[in-house]
Amino acid sequence: MNLRSLRDNLKIKLKESDLTLNEFSLHADLSEDTLRSLIYGDAKDIKLSTLIKIADAFHCSIDTILSRSVYSRQEDELIQRLQKLSERSIHTVQTLIQLEEISHLTVSNTGRDTIQIFLPTGNMKDGYFYDNTLFEALDITEYPYSLKNAVDFGIKILSTCYEPYYCLNDILLFSQKHPPQYNDIVLYTDSEGHIYIRKYTAAGLMPVNNFGTSISLNEMHNYTAVGVALKVLKEFNIEQFR
Repeated sequence: MNLRSLRDNLKIKLKESDLTLNEFSLHADLSEDTLRSLIYGDAKDIKLSTLIKIADAFHCSIDTILSRSVYSRQEDELIQRLQKLSERSIHTVQTLIQLEEISHLTVSNTGRDTIQIFLPTGNMKDGYFYDNTLFEALDITEYPYSLKNAVDFGIKILSTCYEPYYCLNDILLFSQKHPPQYNDIVLYTDSEGHIYIRKYTAAGLMPVNNFGTSISLNEMHNYTAVGVALKVLKEFNIEQFR
């Protein structure tokens, strides 16, 4: 065990926690003298039980404290950043990861480029979809490179609530690569995983075709943009790209 590295890590963690040594000793259920000797003194060894208490108090693994990890450096950085987020933010990240997993551009077994299209089913209320767990693949092999490179996933409109703005069976193609700009049609998610289609304006998030309620600027921090609409497919016909 490299005690010098351990001491350095504990100093960094203690500074990041914004706790005094006394406050941290209470969190870790360890004496202040034990921690002072370990972090700033000349302790020659450390008990496993002490390491466990310290790691639990810092909400991290023992491997992190000891600079030993089965993860890559990038993965470790992501884990550390996630540990600093609120529960609501963690849920939003989980939703985004799920979207990325199911909608990432892939090459099928037949060598065709496809993306996932959400098929919202079930009841709808206030402009959000209750159930969005069904999907189908959309072949985008012949799409122009610029669009194929930008699009990440789509949603099929299976309700007449958006008419005449969007019609039944229209497919909205979304990109996760660009931040929303005013007047963009954007897909948002809230802390409970509901997804909303809204128009991003200077006044807040406005419903499309008056379907659903407006979301004021003061409320926007409760919603996360998942994708910006790039194009609407009208009963798919490759000629619309010519």
